[in-house]
Amino acid sequence: MSKVLDLEVRVPSKLDYIPLDKYQKYMQIVDQADKESDEANEFLNLKALEIFCGLELKETYKLPMNAFSAILQQLAKCFAEETPLVKRFSIKGTDGAVIEFGFHTNLKDMTFGEYVDLDNYIGDWKNMHKAMAVLYRPVIGSSKGLYRIEEYEGSDKYSDLLRYMPTSIALGALVFFYRLGMKLAKRSLASSMEGMEVKDISRVEKQYLEKNGVGISQFMLWLEVMSQNLTRLPKNQFINV
Repeated sequence: MSKVLDLEVRVPSKLDYIPLDKYQKYMQIVDQADKESDEANEFLNLKALEIFCGLELKETYKLPMNAFSAILQQLAKCFAEETPLVKRFSIKGTDGAVIEFGFHTNLKDMTFGEYVDLDNYIGDWKNMHKAMAVLYRPVIGSSKGLYRIEEYEGSDKYSDLLRYMPTSIALGALVFFYRLGMKLAKRSLASSMEGMEVKDISRVEKQYLEKNGVGISQFMLWLEVMSQNLTRLPKNQFINV
């Protein structure tokens, strides 16, 4: 925490220190903004200070210009960090108990229920904590570097808690999921074009796509759109200061 004039400003030093719910809130505002408007960019900068640094909107106008710019530069630095996949992390629940979560151990063999829920939630920042509750669940056993996670009982069981997971971990999971999906889709499309049986996409994925009348090429398009929406960082909003 730093003090500028009479204002206490909490500027995160790392993406790890920004909880997912704050990132969700900001990204929903970004999605609704006119990116070509200078006024919109100025508004997004103000909202960034409000959401990530705990400043009220009226307080941001009291900041000296050099402090205003320095804070935005620090936020941009956070959002420029690499976000590798984190397979296990711990978070404290509302009862004070610490729960260790583990990334899904085998995405290709996820259940139909997991797949449908993930498909419903992962394209919408408002529901990203629910998508994380599909990809991450409590570790119930581990040995020699391997671990088992709790059986899936629906996203509602842990989604509220995962609102407070580090944004860096959520983004790392999304990037990993996107890259894996693109790899499967490209292989499947190549096989489909050659008139061969699709073998590289899981049975659950294939059944779900066929049921909903979605071809492999459409699936690839969905993945490309997901990449643009989910791996996009808001750092570009912090340059016009």
